[in-house]
Amino acid sequence: MKTDTCRICGSNKIMDNVRVVDRGHGDAKKDLSVYIQKTDKRFFNKFEKGELKAQICGSCGNVDLSVKNPHELWDAYLKTKSL
Repeated sequence: MKTDTCRICGSNKIMDNVRVVDRGHGDAKKDLSVYIQKTDKRFFNKFEKGELKAQICGSCGNVDLSVKNPHELWDAYLKTKSL
């Protein structure tokens, strides 16, 4: 996903690898993530986690999201299709 120019406006004012956080109990920061279930158990299921990172245009405000481990998430997704 990393680019040097904005895909919307063409600007080169790009902020890369920005954390996307949610605030939890006690106002604690937690990286926003996606989870894909890897097992089909009633309890103690295993998940593949992908933390979201953002790339933000400093001119138009466009935001693109990505994860660092797309291959692992894809493999976990394929497993869910066979569960």
